[in-house]
Order: sequence, then structure tokens, then C-alpha cells
Amino acid sequence: MSPIPAALSNWVRLPGPATILNAVVIRARRGFKTEYGSLSTITLTPEERNQVAQLLGTPWELSGRPVRLQDLAARLGEHGLSVRQLAESSHGAAIEPDSARRERAADAARHERAAVAAALATAGVVPSTIEQWLNDRGLPQPGTGNLQTLADQVVEVLTHIKQSHGKIWLAQLAADVFNDAHRLDANQPLGRATARLAAIAHDMPRPQRAGHDWRNAWASIGVTCDAISSRVLALNLPLTGNSPAASQCANAYGEPIWLTLRTLSSRWSLGQPTTIFVCENVTVAQAAADDLGSGCPPMVCTDGIASGAALDLIAGLSESGCIIRARADFDQAGFTIADQVLSVAPLARSWRYDAATYAALCNLDPQPAASLDGLSNALDELRIHYAATRIPVHEERLLGDLLTDLAQLRI
Repeated sequence: MSPIPAALSNWVRLPGPATILNAVVIRARRGFKTEYGSLSTITLTPEERNQVAQLLGTPWELSGRPVRLQDLAARLGEHGLSVRQLAESSHGAAIEPDSARRERAADAARHERAAVAAALATAGVVPSTIEQWLNDRGLPQPGTGNLQTLADQVVEVLTHIKQSHGKIWLAQLAADVFNDAHRLDANQPLGRATARLAAIAHDMPRPQRAGHDWRNAWASIGVTCDAISSRVLALNLPLTGNSPAASQCANAYGEPIWLTLRTLSSRWSLGQPTTIFVCENVTVAQAAADDLGSGCPPMVCTDGIASGAALDLIAGLSESGCIIRARADFDQAGFTIADQVLSVAPLARSWRYDAATYAALCNLDPQPAASLDGLSNALDELRIHYAATRIPVHEERLLGDLLTDLAQLRI
């Protein structure tokens, strides 16, 4: 890069010249000429034109014409500079064409993928599994170094598993290798990457969350996941079978009970499909138990963001033919819960979780009542109305209406 002569050092810092030089940099990156052509797409204010005219002259300023690069090159030639040299000097770096930058990035990505494949191969992962894993959309972009770092940590995990004797728990594994018992949790990149590699290696479904597929993926490489801390609140669920969850439900009709993932892991079934009401807050379930007791229709309460236990339970109920009617708070967390429910029960219906209900609570313009057929459609419309107001409304505001709904379906 050529140094900027003193006569131009102040000029290049002015807004007008800076705009011109930025446009030159963009042209150079795109592979266009920088010493010839017209910057016709650049709009300058009168003051900026005056600044540029300090170099191009008053006749150019009065003409109203755009900057011609050949005119700029001629004036800069008097100072021993080309247009490109001035642009590079003012920006402090040589201009790299976009095509060269893309090729360099692609080359870096190829090298990093190859290095990752070699590292995983040392841990005994077969090439076909490595290739499929490298194409997983949840991994870091290759070429930045982040993928290599993640892969090296996966290798550490796999190596430790092979060196372990007997049963090993997921949290124990994370603590042993990284001194962090949560490093391999489902919300951590390393946990997801390792579980998905295990799933690919054993031809299992790709784990999306800390649920059934997640536990099976880890089990396939000899790791046991915690099944007690994940829980869900249930009321009057008609579960049958020999599972602990079925026994708990049968012995506690009329009383809200906590079901853990462990109790739900054993096989359970339903006497017959029924309507299941899903809510977010425990106050709703407790009030329903107080008012309706054993006559309350079956309920599931996520108690905030749905756990693996809650999603496994809702998924099982939906697959058994139950009608899922779901709702949550009118806020961003509530939308997340609704999305979670839809991910395991795509045919779920809205339980007063729609734009009409929200508008009434916020004293907004009335909205048409949503059909019960489709939580997904109701949620799409609700998001639009919420985005316009950003007024959160908690589920407890509707408690009276929700209890009325449940009473109308009293068992």
C-alpha cells in the first residue's frame, strides 16, 4: 500500500471522499475496474459534492455529473497515486476480490473438514458416519476453526467412554472430562454434536431435544442419562399398564402429581383416547384440582418451558389418539412452549390461545374467534398481534374461563 500524501490526508477523511472511496473498494472486491467508469449509483449531498470538488474542481461540482473514475485517476496521478492505491491506503488494507476471498474460505473449509475427519477416525468412527455427521446442520461452519475445536472435544468424550469400565452417567462423563457436569447437556453444542454422532453411527433418529431419541443415542455408546430431574405435572391422566407413571396416576385421581422421565420410560398406555388439556402454570392445575377434583378432565402442566418428560408424555398421548388442547402465557416463553407442543403433537388444538382471546384481555380491537382445529394457525395469527403490542398476559388472567371450560367437560 502506498502512503497517502500530506495534501490528501485530510481530504480522504471527509464524508464525501470517504463515500467515493468506499464505493471504489466495493467495485474492486467485485472485480470491476477502479480507474475507469462512473459511480452513478452514489448519491452525494451538496456539502459532500463540495468536498469531492476540492480534488475534481468547481466545474465538476456545478455540472451535477456523477464521479468519473478516470477524472479521479487523472487528479490522483498528479500525486503519484492510482484510485485503487488511495482506496487501499485510506482503508488500511489491500483489497481482496470477493472471488479470492470465497476461494480462500472454501479452501480453509476443506482443510478443516479433512482434519476433523482424521481426528474422528482416530476415535474409531467410520468414514461414512463421519461424512454424514459433517453435513449436520447444527455444526459450526467449517473454515473458522470452531468445527475442529468441537470435534477434538467429541474425541475426548469418546475416548473417555472407551476407557471407562462399567456404567457411566452423562453428567459424570461431562464432569470427568471437562470438570463441568452440564457440558454435555442437550442445550450445549458439544452434547448435541456427540449425541447426533452416536445416533448416526447406530442408525437412530437425530436427537432434537432431551427426550427419547436423546437418551437412546447416548445409551448406544454406553452412557446413561438422568431421568429424574426432568418432570411434568399431571392431573387425572387415564394411564394404564405396569409402569410407575400408570400406578401413580391410578392412585392419585383428583390430585396433581409429578411424573418424572424415569416413571414414564416404562411402557404405559391409555384405556381409551380422550381430550387432554395442556397448560403452562401450576396454578391452573391446582385450581382445577380444588374445584373439580377427580371430575376434572385430564390435564398436563409443563410448569414453564416444557421438559423432556413433558414432551415425551404429550407425544405419547398424541400418538395414542388423544386430542391435545394446549395453551401457555401470552409472551415469548409461551410461544416457545406452544412450538414445543406442536413439535410432538402437530395436530394440537388451541385452548383459548389465539388472537381473539389476547385482544379481549388487552382491550384491543376485537378479532375473529379462532377455530379449535389447529394450534399452529392460531399461533401464527397470535404472534402477529402480540408483535404489534408486546403486552405480556399471564395464563392466570384467564383462570375463571379456563375452569369453566374444564367444568363443562367434567368427567
